[in-house]
Amino acid sequence: MTQGEERYGDRLYSHQDPGEADRLGALAGVFDPYSFERLRPIVRPGFRSCDVGAGLGTVAQWLMSTSGAETAVVDIDLRNLGGRGFREFQADITDPAFAPGQYDLVHARFVLMHLREREAVLRRMAQWVRPGGWLVVSDAWDLGPATSSCAAYRETAAVASELGARTIGSDFNAGRRYPRPMVDLGFSQVGFAVDVPVLEGGGTLARFWMSTANAARPALVNELGSRTVDEALAYLADPATHDLGIGMVTMWGRRA
Repeated sequence: MTQGEERYGDRLYSHQDPGEADRLGALAGVFDPYSFERLRPIVRPGFRSCDVGAGLGTVAQWLMSTSGAETAVVDIDLRNLGGRGFREFQADITDPAFAPGQYDLVHARFVLMHLREREAVLRRMAQWVRPGGWLVVSDAWDLGPATSSCAAYRETAAVASELGARTIGSDFNAGRRYPRPMVDLGFSQVGFAVDVPVLEGGGTLARFWMSTANAARPALVNELGSRTVDEALAYLADPATHDLGIGMVTMWGRRA
């Protein structure tokens, strides 16, 4: 990252935003069950784990409870992670000097997709896995909004994705390239899965998208006008709505 470039959490999706914890909570509510399903065959009692970009700590809590062993959390802001027995690292993972040690399992969900340096960070994360340990990474594949029958939802989601790309370097289709990066790193037993939750109006995934739109509302309104943004929000709140949002692509592999 060059000097002056904005990163995730500086302004957009900042932990200081009063609605950010609710936004992350909705995301966890949708995707935690999928993450646990992917992690369950890998995690063993005694596994030391590191959850990168731990957010509200829901995955880290599950890892610690399942393994019964030390679980580290890494985030640029730890305000939602303290006091639960985690080993805490407040750090910028794009810093080449950051090295939290080696673990039986290193996990990151919806993290690399928001980093301009995602390839370099993934290579470093691979070094945080002990020989014989596992790396599990999940990122988005934008399967839903672009083909939605609701024009306001399509347009608002497209501008939100473009805003993320332009502002902080996000790629909402980063997961589409998986699991090739794991193969290129030389990991064995490589696998991947795609999980696609249904978006129901007023439901948890809809609440996440509404919170995301509201977090970026001034920029969205500037591009689209308030009428389109409000139509999209009303569509997401309508109990009659049945649609799709992002899919989650998870890749995993074992370090030789």
